[in-house]
Amino acid sequence: MQETVEQPTADTHTPKPPRRKLIFSLTGVGVVLIGSVIGYLALIPQTHVVPSRLAQLVTIRPGVKAFDIKPTSSLVQPVAKSGIKPLEAAARQFPAETGIYSRIWRPSSNAAAATEIIAFLSPTTTTARSVYQLLNTQQLGAKSYAASSLTRRSTFQVPGIAGSSGATYSSSAKSTTATANPTLGEVVFRIGRVVTLTETLSTSSAQSSVQVIARSEAAQLRSVGPGFTLAATTYPIAASSVWAIVTLVLLLIVGYLPFALPRWRQRQALLRSIENEQREDTWGVVYKRTDSGGWNAYVPALPGIDVVGPTRAETDQLLGEAIADHLDEMRREGLPIPEQNNVVVGHVVAAARPA
Repeated sequence: MQETVEQPTADTHTPKPPRRKLIFSLTGVGVVLIGSVIGYLALIPQTHVVPSRLAQLVTIRPGVKAFDIKPTSSLVQPVAKSGIKPLEAAARQFPAETGIYSRIWRPSSNAAAATEIIAFLSPTTTTARSVYQLLNTQQLGAKSYAASSLTRRSTFQVPGIAGSSGATYSSSAKSTTATANPTLGEVVFRIGRVVTLTETLSTSSAQSSVQVIARSEAAQLRSVGPGFTLAATTYPIAASSVWAIVTLVLLLIVGYLPFALPRWRQRQALLRSIENEQREDTWGVVYKRTDSGGWNAYVPALPGIDVVGPTRAETDQLLGEAIADHLDEMRREGLPIPEQNNVVVGHVVAAARPA
């Protein structure tokens, strides 16, 4: 005797969600996310010009022991009063990409020593080249400090800074004190869109000190990078919060809609079906008196329904049950239900004719 092994059958009572609905849901969520990110980046961020960002262009530590102190002053200088024409013209067109910033160190232990670094930010390298040439001529010329009785003693380049120019100046008059006359050392160089002027006043070796300070400043500019800008982007908290809430609501709607919409349609169809079943239909009926004093009634729209009752009320009750049974049978057989009120029973008075 052979045993029959029954194969397991799929559970038809717990259908899996259709793959098409899942695809529609994931697609809608993706579209909402992409649209939300694009819209947020286009509408919410606010850009402001922040001049204080210029402080990033000037080093805090000059690299020389005598000036390894907190800066005496740090400030944004007005471009319009700088006297540097190429920079002034650029500032009118590109205020977010133009500026001047300076830092000064003055050791309290040595009143004759001081260092200043001034950074000139230009919107383009072309403008920066013009600024460099102008500063080179104004600050490093043979007679740049003749009005201050300073004579240029030497010119040099700073090792490690391509295109740099430097010079030292000192007084030709002999010192009247035991302390030697201070020497002024200056270096001008350009890195990208930034031109830097470094000035050092020292009674010792001004040239070596200003070279060390210039290399420290060059390292600072390289760390800032060529993409430096005065524009700062902010994201308002209130607007960002509202945008996030709206996006979340849309994600919930779009993600759940492919699953909820068919269920809603089925429920509406079920409610309409129940409403139709519970609604009382009105049918045209013809009543006739019987010889026994009762009532005979039939429905012209539903052939085959013909009832007799002793009273009108009982006749109506029997007729209602017969109509309900007849309609149920028609629905089971798939027959169309005829119109209810296609028969009207009235009274007509015939005119009497002479005999």
